[in-house]
Formats: sequence, C-alpha cells, structure tokens
Amino acid sequence: MLRYWQRSLLTLLSYSLACAALLASQLVNANPFMSQSVAIVPVIATQAIVEDNVANDDIRHAYYTPIATKQALVCPVSTLVRCVALLPTSLQHQAAFSVANIRRAIGRKSAMVLVAKDDIIAGVIIINPAKEVTEQSGAIGLTTYQLPLAEQTQLTLWHEIGHLYNIALQDSILPSSLSKYQHEWLADLYLLWRIAQHYHQLDLAWQQFHRRNLALINDSGNLSHWSSPQLQVVLSHYDAQQLQHFTRYEDFLTAVYPLMPTWSTRDMGEFSSLVQRTFGAVQSLPEYMFWRQPKLIEVLSPTLEQLMGKAETQQWLKKQFSTIK
Repeated sequence: MLRYWQRSLLTLLSYSLACAALLASQLVNANPFMSQSVAIVPVIATQAIVEDNVANDDIRHAYYTPIATKQALVCPVSTLVRCVALLPTSLQHQAAFSVANIRRAIGRKSAMVLVAKDDIIAGVIIINPAKEVTEQSGAIGLTTYQLPLAEQTQLTLWHEIGHLYNIALQDSILPSSLSKYQHEWLADLYLLWRIAQHYHQLDLAWQQFHRRNLALINDSGNLSHWSSPQLQVVLSHYDAQQLQHFTRYEDFLTAVYPLMPTWSTRDMGEFSSLVQRTFGAVQSLPEYMFWRQPKLIEVLSPTLEQLMGKAETQQWLKKQFSTIK
C-alpha cells in the first residue's frame, strides 16, 4: 500500500511540474509521425526508480517522460480524452491532436507518435496496450518459425522515445532530412543503447535483431522496419561493457552513425525484390540479384541459425544463393 501511494505521489508531482512547463510554452507546429510498435509503459520524472518495476505496472494513466531536454506526453487510448486535456490549449486546438483524429489515425496500430515543434514538448505518444505483440513469426519453405518476444512493453517504450530523441538531434548529430526507413533503424539504435545501459547485456538487442529479420522473411513489406543491418554493425563492433561507456546517447550516436550503410531507394528496392524471390517464390532462383546476396546472407544468417540450426542453415543457403560455396 505504501509503495502504491509513493508511486501516486511521484506521478502527481510529475504532472504538476510538466503542466507548469506546458503553460509557459508556445507550441509552433505539430506533425504526425507514425510508428509501428507494441504497447509502452510509464516513465515519469523519477525514471531510474520506476523503470525497475514498469513491466508489472498497469498502463492506465497519462504521464510525462523525458526526451533529451524536453518532455513527451504518453496517452493510453483508454484515457485519451482526459490525456489530451492535459495538453496546452494551443495544442488541443490543432487538428492533429484532436481526440477524433487520433482515434482515426491509430486504427489497429499499437502505438502512434505525434511530433511537436516546441522548446519544451517533444511530442505525444499514443499507446494501445491491447495490441501488444508477444511473438514474431515467419515461414521458410513449408515451416513456420516463431520467435517469443520478452520485455516488449519496455523495449517499445525505448523505441518510441528513440523516434523523438533522434528527431531532436536532427540538424546537429543527424542530418536535417531523414527517410522513414532511417527514422526506424535510428529508433532501434536508441533501443539498443538503452538495453546496454539498463540490462548490462545484449540478449534483448539480439532479440530485436532476430525480430526484424523474421518480420522481413514473413513479409517483404516489413523492409521499412528492417533495422537488422544497422543493429548488426553495432553488435559486431561493441560488446555490452563497451556500450555502457557511452553514458550519453549523443556520444553513442556520434560514434556509430558514420558506420551505418547508406542505401538508396534503388538499393532498398533490390533488397525487397530479392527477399520476395527468396522466401515467396515457388522455385528458387540462385542467380537472382547475386550482387545483393552476400549482404542479405550476412544479415539473415544469425537469425536462420537461431531458428534452424547451423547445419540446416548452411544447406538451405546453398540451395537458395549462388554466392554460397
């Protein structure tokens, strides 16, 4: 009971501080930025205390969470009307932040982010806990593989915060213009960094790596969220202890961003076509887009070995790709 009232008091204090800041702000503009993810969990001003227990907390109330030097308001769909009422009047009057527009926009999504251009407010995160994902599946040949997903509430929180954090770093560490694909893998880089800082090991980072690969195998349309190539770069260059030395996300991003592949729209289209031919065609075409095969093999192999075993993976790869000897 004491612990409950402590959490309630902390939440009320957070609301008071955040609302005071909101009254002092002047919101200039707001634009929607959609993100596919699962439910997220509360983090208030006392983030270090709350995060140890968020996985077991019910998602019932609106709350503010820090985004770099700003704040973001997190609104569960079930309390949307009351949550939106916490926003400053200037923001409530914008169409993008109306309750009707938000309900229509989120649809069957599990989360949605509305970005605000403001000195204090980074944006609003709308969550739909009922859409929480507990596993990722994908078919390879006649076999469907399933990957159980642990700690998804926490991981999605960090992914969504990553979206807003990276937007805040545009025009400084990051370019002023980023594609939707870049926004997605950058959010997963933030997720990886938070995993290393909080858990001090990288099992959940590898889970995210496998999840993105398996989603791509299941549907080439998930290429827009295929962060596995970028995650693999970091995982191959750093271990958990080394990542913990980056106590600031800005320092981590400064170190790893130059290592990331820079693929054009045409490059992504070729990867999409190769994935469709590999996992969707009835007949294998080992010579198809041979120049893209080495990178796809490199990124998918750890996931295939996780699902199929090393020996079976090698046999399967030899049948599918001419570049495997």
